Amino acid sequence: MPDAPAPLAPTATAAPPLATTDPTDRASRIAGADGLRALAALWVVGSHLFQRLAPQPGSWVEDVRLVMMKGPFGVSIFFVLSGMLLSAPFWRAYLTGRPFPRIGHYTRRRVARILPGFYASLAVSSVVALALVPDAPYRLVRLLAGVTFTSGFHWATFFPVPLNGPLWSIGFEVVSYVLMPLAMWGLFRLHRRSTRIAVAYWVAVMAVVVGANQWIVTTLVPSAEGRGWQYGDVGGAKEWMPSYNPVGFFAHFCLGIAAAAAITWWQLRRDGRRHWGFDLLAAAGLGGAAWLVWVNREPAEPLYLTNYQGQPYLFPWFAGLVAVALVGLAHSRVLGRLADNRFARFTARVSFGIYIWHYLLISVVEHYSDGGLAYGAITDPGTHLAVSAAIVAVTYAIATASWRWIERPALTSRWARGGAVRPGC
Repeated sequence: MPDAPAPLAPTATAAPPLATTDPTDRASRIAGADGLRALAALWVVGSHLFQRLAPQPGSWVEDVRLVMMKGPFGVSIFFVLSGMLLSAPFWRAYLTGRPFPRIGHYTRRRVARILPGFYASLAVSSVVALALVPDAPYRLVRLLAGVTFTSGFHWATFFPVPLNGPLWSIGFEVVSYVLMPLAMWGLFRLHRRSTRIAVAYWVAVMAVVVGANQWIVTTLVPSAEGRGWQYGDVGGAKEWMPSYNPVGFFAHFCLGIAAAAAITWWQLRRDGRRHWGFDLLAAAGLGGAAWLVWVNREPAEPLYLTNYQGQPYLFPWFAGLVAVALVGLAHSRVLGRLADNRFARFTARVSFGIYIWHYLLISVVEHYSDGGLAYGAITDPGTHLAVSAAIVAVTYAIATASWRWIERPALTSRWARGGAVRPGC
């Protein structure tokens, strides 16, 4: 990209406001973000439900099962999305010559968005786990690590609570929430501002992240003792690590930061003009990501050891294509609006609740079904469809309640919105 445009006046209206991850802010959405968020949330839920369906060899249902089992790729979508949405105000401030955004406001919004819902799920999951699996190892230290968002730094604490495995990624994402503004602060501290300097700077940041991750995956390998899912979730964490680590996942986040840079640059240089070329770009990104999933649909459980640096979710190809799709959707003429349909917008609004509550519900149903919902226990696709529909419906009800009574009150509180906010923050 050429050098940055001349700084805009604080009252300039050359481009529409950039989105944040605040679902209450309807005026500042980036087209396509809600659609991808909804897809990621439902794909993650689908993967955990299709784990319960036995293989269906020789049937089209088996292809559906295999694709749905790749639902953990939705975690990568979440990281790319967060990187794009959270870094966008920083890019706008940088490219318009404004000061570094107020970090206090950024911190309050992140705290209000994550802590209430996550702590509620963590608390309920801990009580349920104490009743259903009283012999779970490292219970207290895992809970403490979860509360402090440090669970991802050791295999013993990787899953902060039994029975609700997906909570592992929240701590990882919080680490990225910290690393992004720190890295952006370094960019703002440079004496000159230009797009070329910014691109070179973030290429250097990505190189440091990749280098640090290489050291982690080759040095911090857990011992083989008790390693594997046959030893429970702690053994499974030992198998996942160090391929799953917060630094490696920040690389997914960085690809979202790159997407935000491109989106912001276009908004400032071309007034956010929509163009059919962006529809083609979005289609290429989405189609490429879907093709990657399809050709890698077997085996059912996603493999990652042969990927770049042993990273999960076909990094960097899948995450990179998601970033490309986001750039295209943001300024597309049709695809962005199609992606952000009414159902997708509602699902995106309650997606955090869907993510943090669905697996606990599945675990409770599995416990009280005497193995009827165990891994691969359902042989009839019709029965699986009915059970899955019921669990999804209850999950939506819980997530909606979580949004209405826990998440939204925190986000709209005076504390969360308090303080003067510089334009673009």
